[in-house]
Amino acid sequence: MRISAFLIYIVCVTTICKGNLNAQTPGNPLEQLSYYIGTWGPHPDDIMVKKDLKMKDFKVIDFKWGKNKRVIWSRTGVFSDQKEEISSEGMITYNPNTQKIVWLEYQIDNELLFEGEYILLGENKVQRVYTVYYAKDYPDIPNPQLEGWTRKYRETFTPTSNHTIDWLTEARVDGTWVKQGQNNGDFKAVKDQ
Repeated sequence: MRISAFLIYIVCVTTICKGNLNAQTPGNPLEQLSYYIGTWGPHPDDIMVKKDLKMKDFKVIDFKWGKNKRVIWSRTGVFSDQKEEISSEGMITYNPNTQKIVWLEYQIDNELLFEGEYILLGENKVQRVYTVYYAKDYPDIPNPQLEGWTRKYRETFTPTSNHTIDWLTEARVDGTWVKQGQNNGDFKAVKDQ
């Protein structure tokens, strides 16, 4: 009788623990990036478009689902169907060991590697925090006052409607995040519909 009570106790504890583990296991964390799937271009009011009207046809970032939605293929740069100026290709996936959404992208022409993660901030707002590894002979490494061939960046994507985002780019300089790029790091993007 004692063995049976102990056996029942073990089965109950195992069942409860397994239930708790299953409750904590997320379905597919990448689903939280669904808002971004598609191709994004500059907003018609952007300074880049106002300077050159042809830029309205260019795109700046693109996300596509991979097989079974376990990977998101990404492309970043300035590109169009007819012309590709600067573009990198990569992938976003979930690492179950670190429980992070990781990103790896490579720009072939300039031999730049981007490695980082996506951080979910709620209500479709995300940050892409990453390191850029520059080739040792890269001529225009940003913030040349810093030593080495790597730079840290943070991009914050904040939805402003169902198909527009504010895109803030910052670099880590001397322990502080500093806005980078045209328009003091502020950029607006619109998703193709």
